[in-house]
Amino acid sequence: MEIGTRRMLGEILLERGVVSRAQLRLGLVHHHEARVPLGRALVRERICTESDVLQALSDQLGIDAVDLERAPLDRKLSRLIPLRIARQYRTVPLRLELRDKEVLHVALPAPASIEALDAVRAVSGKPRVEPHLASDAALARALAELYGIRESSQEPEPESEPDPDAPVLLYGWAPVTAVLITRILTRHGYSAKVATALEVLHTSPSDLVLAPVQAMEGLLMGELQIGGALIVHSTSEDEGFERAHQLGAKGFLVNPMDEELLLRAIRRLRLPPSDGRRNSRGLADGEHKGTQG
Repeated sequence: MEIGTRRMLGEILLERGVVSRAQLRLGLVHHHEARVPLGRALVRERICTESDVLQALSDQLGIDAVDLERAPLDRKLSRLIPLRIARQYRTVPLRLELRDKEVLHVALPAPASIEALDAVRAVSGKPRVEPHLASDAALARALAELYGIRESSQEPEPESEPDPDAPVLLYGWAPVTAVLITRILTRHGYSAKVATALEVLHTSPSDLVLAPVQAMEGLLMGELQIGGALIVHSTSEDEGFERAHQLGAKGFLVNPMDEELLLRAIRRLRLPPSDGRRNSRGLADGEHKGTQG
């Protein structure tokens, strides 16, 4: 059971002007694919800071946030919360306040749970426990200082250097179609890989993405763009070409199973930028309507 009236974290960050809708969409893609909380996904994507997320979570849950970097830790209070409970709920004692009853203030991660507070109340013997939200990184440092708890890093691995021979990334295709395209490319010395949305959003200029136009429109709603070169497919020639142009695509194909045109588009985009001629509309010469060579 979670404390506080829940509003959507993303909407709070939008209202605060911390993120744009396009940035929020990128965070949501990371959130769903990496299965991490949205706030952590936004921090990993360097869209906002832990402090931004913490303040938004404070608004969302109606619980005050605390900056553990500025809040001095009292080692004597650690006796009130055993190591087992501190590790299980990632809870750090802050201070003991005397009102009409003793109040133990604790820091814990969002979302603060009744279960965590009940456990702290039971082991500490204090009649009232008041929660304060703290960032994951700050809690990790405090738990290490007070209890010697060393948590494994949850930060993503550093990205490797772009590979100029990276496979063609296939996104949004039906499984059978992806297999057929892969077979065509393999026969001609190219490798292919079915990519996730997050992988497409994090492409570099050396990457090449092949996708149906509607799949890319769904992914790139708002202001989102990708770093890699894009070839899109649509069965509608004139309308599809305009949609491809709006996506910033460098190639357009009416039939991705047309082996000759598919290979021409890929070979053209695999050349260094200075070697490939581009028309004024941004698509490689000869790819308009997927008919010319």
